[in-house]
Amino acid sequence: MTDKVIVTNMSALKVKYNAAGIKSLQTEIKALIDEDKKRGLTTSLVALDDTAAMKKLKAPPVKKATSFRENKKAIDAVYKALVPDYLMILGAIDVIPHQDLNNPLFSPDPEGDNEETAWGDLPYACDAPYSKDINDFTGPTRVVGRLPDLTGQTDPKYLIGLLKTASSWKGRPRSDYENYLGISAEKWSESTEESLTNIFGSDKDIQLSPTKGFKWSKNLINRRIHFVNCHGGDLYPFFLGQSSTDDDDMPVSHSAAFVASKGNILEGTVVSAECCFGGQLYDRSAEQKKQMGMCNAYLDKKAYGFFGSTNTAYGPFSGNDQADLICQFFLQRVLAGASLGRAALEARQRFIERSSPLSPMNQKTLAQFNLYGDPSITPVEAKKSATVMKSLAAKKGAKGFQAPMGIVGPKAVQEAGAIERAQRRETLRVKGEVLGQLQPAMSKSEAGPPPTVESRMKTVMRSLNCSPLEAVSYKVQATSQVVFGPKSAMAKGITKAVNAKKKSTTAFHLMFGKPNDGATAKSAVATKGVGKKGNAKSFAAEAGRTIKKFVVLEAKEVEGKIVSITEAHSK
Repeated sequence: MTDKVIVTNMSALKVKYNAAGIKSLQTEIKALIDEDKKRGLTTSLVALDDTAAMKKLKAPPVKKATSFRENKKAIDAVYKALVPDYLMILGAIDVIPHQDLNNPLFSPDPEGDNEETAWGDLPYACDAPYSKDINDFTGPTRVVGRLPDLTGQTDPKYLIGLLKTASSWKGRPRSDYENYLGISAEKWSESTEESLTNIFGSDKDIQLSPTKGFKWSKNLINRRIHFVNCHGGDLYPFFLGQSSTDDDDMPVSHSAAFVASKGNILEGTVVSAECCFGGQLYDRSAEQKKQMGMCNAYLDKKAYGFFGSTNTAYGPFSGNDQADLICQFFLQRVLAGASLGRAALEARQRFIERSSPLSPMNQKTLAQFNLYGDPSITPVEAKKSATVMKSLAAKKGAKGFQAPMGIVGPKAVQEAGAIERAQRRETLRVKGEVLGQLQPAMSKSEAGPPPTVESRMKTVMRSLNCSPLEAVSYKVQATSQVVFGPKSAMAKGITKAVNAKKKSTTAFHLMFGKPNDGATAKSAVATKGVGKKGNAKSFAAEAGRTIKKFVVLEAKEVEGKIVSITEAHSK
């Protein structure tokens, strides 16, 4: 039986690293497998390009490392053969690529969401075969995480360090994770306060930018949970704040270089970042200062996990939606004692459940948020019932109780944990399958919104001091009846009554808008130009570098009537 599978592409790794580097990596992988065994996990390494090994698993080998289809097909076959509790992708996107889902919000207008692809690992967490349609991956069932090396780099030292962290991790009391570093753009303070309260029960430690940052005190940067709701950019190793009174005041709120500084991150840190491109695994040689991205910087400092987006993310100024929800759901499950991989799966499932039917914005959100880190790591140690049994067994002669011998040893505790884990996986699998069946399919309408709807949305957009851009529509198809097996007469009657009462979403209409406040704010850098508290105006130190700022209105149509218009902003 295999509890955890590590999948990689050895040919791709060999292209990046010399023979000595590969040998060092193999040594560390073996060490991780040995440490997993001590924890009660049977771990296997599968090279997707190894023809002989894949043949034993009745799986097609990957012949072209960059092929999205081949990698998806190979990982699906490995999963089917071994059905692991954890699936860990080893390597960055030049070893095993993210999947290439079509961006449901794609707009050719450069002022809007002009990203044709929503990159991510979501399809690897789903049973559906290769596809570029997000509609096919709304029923995640697998616990998946990625331990990435540095894209395009040739020194194995970074990945060796991450493997050492995965080998030596240890769970800590929940109290070690209850103090947080919560960074927010001042413009989004209401939304962030709500998120922090939902996660931690309090928003008292929110850090707003401009006002504070980016050189956080040891008391803040050394907290083991970081939640960030700021702006991010493509190939950009900073997060930026934003003033609530001046949209162009966008100083640095967080810096990958500061994260990388000595003594700034505690081992075991877990990060959830709403920011655009916060989870982008870019080649740092393409970045002006050759700085690695934020997610890579955190992992390099022995953070256990980073949950972030590969593309432009969305959220409202007040209230919670899109990125706010999926990021807070992840941290809630981590604090509850879930492994990182299970927390990511449960966050995805809860997001689908909470946002059903998924609108185009929520589809993209689901597609682009990924977990980086060993999915089997459990940062917050879970309480084990066997510990209670051990305590009772120590009380000799306790009346009315005969301790079952054998339940108190480490092996028995691990066996009990494996049984509980298998039961959880079964429940999560069924839930994912049902959620996928309940999601209606959507297709883009060539006609666009009806004139009355488009006119109404333009009025709302102008009230937000934005210039209306492109408007698009998506038709929502009715869901087919989900079959759960034989039903009693009462259940059949109730189902019929519910279906008769239910009103279905029939369309989503979207409109992009460009703020009229000076268009795009130029990015700040983490050196001069930022005051002692980080509240200086942003400036053009990096020529051509910009952070996108645009608004999306999303109108929901139910049986021909507009029932709501949601406002969201690029992060």
